Amino acid sequence: MNKTPFQITRRKLLSTTTAAMTTTLATPGILRAQAVNTLTMSVWVPLQGDVAQNLFYPWAEGIEEITDGRVKIDILPSPMGPPPAHLELLRSGQLDVGFSIHGYSQGEFARAKIGQFSFLGDAYGASQAFSKVYGQLLRGSEEHTGITLLGLFQHGPGMLMLRDKVVRTAEDFQGLRVRTSGGYISGLMSDLGATNVPMSPTDARQALIDGTIDGVCFPFEGAKAFNIVDQITYVSEIPSGYYNATWFQGMSNAAAARLPAEDLALIRSYSNEMIPVLAAKAFDYADYIGKEQLIAAGIEIETAPQSVINAVKDVAANYESAWSAEMAASGFEGERALAFTRRLTSGG
Repeated sequence: MNKTPFQITRRKLLSTTTAAMTTTLATPGILRAQAVNTLTMSVWVPLQGDVAQNLFYPWAEGIEEITDGRVKIDILPSPMGPPPAHLELLRSGQLDVGFSIHGYSQGEFARAKIGQFSFLGDAYGASQAFSKVYGQLLRGSEEHTGITLLGLFQHGPGMLMLRDKVVRTAEDFQGLRVRTSGGYISGLMSDLGATNVPMSPTDARQALIDGTIDGVCFPFEGAKAFNIVDQITYVSEIPSGYYNATWFQGMSNAAAARLPAEDLALIRSYSNEMIPVLAAKAFDYADYIGKEQLIAAGIEIETAPQSVINAVKDVAANYESAWSAEMAASGFEGERALAFTRRLTSGG
């Protein structure tokens, strides 16, 4: 199975996408000579991993290029805090640029649940569909209070990865202790009979070693990114995903206020356009690499039998109906938005 590594095309991607952006950005005629503004960015996924190398670093390079060097992104050598803390780090102005997962903040991002449901398809389609449907049709920026939203994206379809356990019937979920990221997947696992254990992905390896969890809900890229390949013995795969996770990238309002208006407009337009594209490519490639590592390690990857898929569908339908009703009460057509999302992806 051959696949061209995405990472080696990073510079080429930057040159072509930057050129393409000239047709979509209303660039000011001649910007005044200005001092360089350096913005700090905290990245809590591995810096040498596929996602950081193919999403955050190219984005940072693109920002410097489109602003002609007036804005630089300084990616810190270590994250400023655990993943769930990054939203408040942005809101407080302690951090200039960061990203996080909507599911870490219970109750704040009701509309974003549209991108967390089961059977949404691969990373490439899902990330771009989420940005379009949630970001535009559901006016997702309204939910990101206290920060300047830069972009929206998703990872690839989430799988169930287990140690010394298997799931071949709906009954096999009973009693499983599973790490989840919060939001929809936590409810899904609980309703299927598993014990939901919310925790940061960076804590998953030690929890597997200690035996405090039986498995994790991760996309394939997570197995490599969070170094759990040697701790997993079995993967239950639903090709279009048990779930997904929705992400946002933002800038603190304090940092936004420091930038000249022309540069801030360039950054927001470029980021809104390119973050979903970069994320789609980065996660799709990272999922491929993660799955290949699991296969090379001899780990059993089994497509979920129909009885398991049906159990997931039954639970998922209840969540989708409840969400659609919640959206209707807020003036949005949730059911149509979800159907549109699935038409845009390989989730069917």
